[in-house]
Amino acid sequence: MDWEGWDTAPSGYDAANLYLHSLPVPDLAERVRKEFSHILDTSTGRVGELTACTEILPAAPRVPFYADLADAVRGRRETAAKPWRRRPNVCVSSRSARSTWHSIRAL
Repeated sequence: MDWEGWDTAPSGYDAANLYLHSLPVPDLAERVRKEFSHILDTSTGRVGELTACTEILPAAPRVPFYADLADAVRGRRETAAKPWRRRPNVCVSSRSARSTWHSIRAL
């Protein structure tokens, strides 16, 4: 299910968005991560998380709340991208996933 992107975001995007926005409250972030681990700990969940990162980080210079999130989100971006960094020739099948991957690499 996709709540935020009106069905245009990758699977896992909503759970990831909730998780990233909960990072300033560590206990809450841990709970969200645990409750949505069945989504977030998958390849598609990581794509959703990386997609949410690509929306938050470019907005950080303009939006104070995102500026406060930026450091934690950068850390999550690095963690979520690790599986693909070990395999640089990963095949990404969908156009939106490829676009997201190129956006992430540019950040």
